[in-house]
Amino acid sequence: MPTEFGSLSHDPYWWDAAPREAPTEVALPKNCDVAIIGAGYAGLSAALTLARAGRSVVVLDALAPGEGASSRSGGMIGHGHRLSYTKLIERFGAQKARDLIREGVASLEFAKALIVDEKIDAQLQVNGRMRGAWTAADYATMTRDAQALQRDLGMAVDVLSKADVQREIAADCYQGGLLFHAHGGVHPALFHLGLLQRARTAGAFVAGHAPVTAVRREATRFIVETARGNIDATAVIATTNGYTGRTTPSLARRLVAIPSFIIATESVGTDRVRSLIPNGRMIVETREKHLYYRSSPDGSRIVLGGRAALHPIPLDDAAKRLMKELRAIFPTLAGTRVSHVWTGNVAMTRSDLPGIGQRDGIWFALGCNGSGVALMPYLGHKVALKVLGRQDGKTAFDDIALTAVPFYNGTAWFRPLMTWWFRARDRLRGN
Repeated sequence: MPTEFGSLSHDPYWWDAAPREAPTEVALPKNCDVAIIGAGYAGLSAALTLARAGRSVVVLDALAPGEGASSRSGGMIGHGHRLSYTKLIERFGAQKARDLIREGVASLEFAKALIVDEKIDAQLQVNGRMRGAWTAADYATMTRDAQALQRDLGMAVDVLSKADVQREIAADCYQGGLLFHAHGGVHPALFHLGLLQRARTAGAFVAGHAPVTAVRREATRFIVETARGNIDATAVIATTNGYTGRTTPSLARRLVAIPSFIIATESVGTDRVRSLIPNGRMIVETREKHLYYRSSPDGSRIVLGGRAALHPIPLDDAAKRLMKELRAIFPTLAGTRVSHVWTGNVAMTRSDLPGIGQRDGIWFALGCNGSGVALMPYLGHKVALKVLGRQDGKTAFDDIALTAVPFYNGTAWFRPLMTWWFRARDRLRGN
């Protein structure tokens, strides 16, 4: 690795403050009311809701709890869906589009309330998120969308001119943008750690390094087979997202795991970071490489993620590509080193929306589509309410089909072709 990268860690920057749990030899319970596969945000939120309702819960993860996307993301929270409000209207009609946006807003408010009410030290910052328009056409589309959100839903979103954007970030690459005031950021690994502690305190048994190898239906119950013994459960919930595998093959065919790569710079000091992002906004943009960046919660570094590729590549190569992008945005960072580079899987669906419900008897809350930090704790809570038979478990996502990808069995052989396609689209758009 070139010396400009210094001593480069391949672990997420977030793990410096919240290391992952080491394996233990604690015996698993033999039975429970609900077994949850996946100990990320969704699984732990479901466990917390169920345990407080008096159910016995076992949460299982193949890795350490939260070692997947929940402790690897950029830590941004918003109301977001992958689809804009305008696109939702085109696909589903005006009323359903409003319902889906309201559900997204509810997920954002749920996540913020969860952190505050549970006193989780997630370093929550409600400081707004800016979306930068790479082209004039992007800016025109975003402006129409913002006007519709203001008109139909009263959303607190501002349309920013190019000059406005330059007051938000010290960069000249965007033609304008949007500012969503209710959005913000968290330290994703500390958020997960707090949720893990609350779930355990409520009585949930959470076991990492306990991969589920099979789930069998026997009469009215399930046998969950693991490398550490079998568990007899009344109900099973899958919350595995971008790490869904052959254990639940029907669900695996409906989710495509796409890697997102992230870097953190060395500490450059709060004054320097503030000179680049003076109002501390979370930043996303409209290019197909989908760059997103922010200051670290302590304000001393820049954390940037994006599509260095849509298939696995060496992390050192990803660091080079992403640092090149960061320096193009902020040329004054030319001499700055990268301290951390890492990757994590994002679960994409054909609908570009999450799925929640039941398939082959297994409940699921899956398909974050890149917006999981706020969305997945909310959907975990909602799927738990469904298991409890409560009417308030209903969501606007209930009738969004989680459809299988044609000619796909869970192994995304086509991801290198996707990398080529998205890079080609960006080149055609002038980048």
